Amino acid sequence: MENIYLIIFSIISLVISIISIFFSFKTYKKYGQNMKKLGNGENLAEMIKEYVSQVENLNKRDDQIIKVCNNINEELSHCIKKVGLYRYDAFGNTKNKLSFALTLLDKENNGVVINSIYGQDSSNVYSKPIIKGSCKYNLSDEEKESINKAING
Repeated sequence: MENIYLIIFSIISLVISIISIFFSFKTYKKYGQNMKKLGNGENLAEMIKEYVSQVENLNKRDDQIIKVCNNINEELSHCIKKVGLYRYDAFGNTKNKLSFALTLLDKENNGVVINSIYGQDSSNVYSKPIIKGSCKYNLSDEEKESINKAING
């Protein structure tokens, strides 16, 4: 008697499985037809996959653009951002203030001060490195003024 119940149960399970598979195929076929209807004759699911792929590519491009911008910002931090110019008359014998001290600094106050001293018989140019706004060499008052103008605007 138990064998009969087992056989009946197996047959019922098999019939339910077949019906279930049949309706799954039917549902899948209707799904495909509906996707084509919604996609105006094209498969909407494929269109969505392609759209998602395009969005992922845009995200990759955005990451690349951000990386390039960060590299540019890093390079720009070492460019000249601050300039100070102080003109003066070195020997008191010229009235046009032809001598000058020119300071060129990056955003961290690293750079150079260039001092050009003009005289009637000669002209000399000197340069000194500036690190974090200061110099390890002695600075003239004119060079200090030029550095101050560059740092403070």
